[in-house]
Amino acid sequence: MDAETDRRKSGIYRYRAGATSEPVSAGDAIRQVVDSLGIAEKLREQRVLSLWEEIVGEDIAAVTRVEGFRWGQLSVSVQNPTWRHWLTFQCETIRQNLNREVGGDVVKTIWLK
Repeated sequence: MDAETDRRKSGIYRYRAGATSEPVSAGDAIRQVVDSLGIAEKLREQRVLSLWEEIVGEDIAAVTRVEGFRWGQLSVSVQNPTWRHWLTFQCETIRQNLNREVGGDVVKTIWLK
């Protein structure tokens, strides 16, 4: 057996049905992997968390802390009741801006506590 045959048997080369010999961009390859693994939605959720300060602005970010994101509900703690009351009127706008940035209806509700 030659070295090429050894590599093929060891799994270094894997045959993929429908694979083409044409090159693809790194971005396209990553998108294909993300889609095949089914983690696109989780990546959008993580992006929501990282975009909070950018979307709400420096002043609101200073008095809030994103605590988590689960089942479409973004949990945000607010330092004082006055800010929490004011933010209840801003939640829908913030939710829409977050969803627009991540490209989908990821945030269903924002829960202030």
